Amino acid sequence: MCTAGTSFVSIAEAAQLLETTEMRVLMMLKKNELQGKNEDDSWYVDRASLQLCEKPKAADIVKPGCGGGCGGGCGGH
Repeated sequence: MCTAGTSFVSIAEAAQLLETTEMRVLMMLKKNELQGKNEDDSWYVDRASLQLCEKPKAADIVKPGCGGGCGGGCGGH
């Protein structure tokens, strides 16, 4: 688990900094891979935890064997 600091960024900004999706950032928060807080029905990510975590790899986001662009119609899911 990454350590926390005091500066927070939005989910959208965290996703951009990590070069991933907002959904992946939310999953990383759920798994305690990132530190964050929920205020007024919006999540914010601790900037310090972004600096200490590895960026997710494409394999973390896309199922193995899928290029991610088939829309599920290839039968590989």
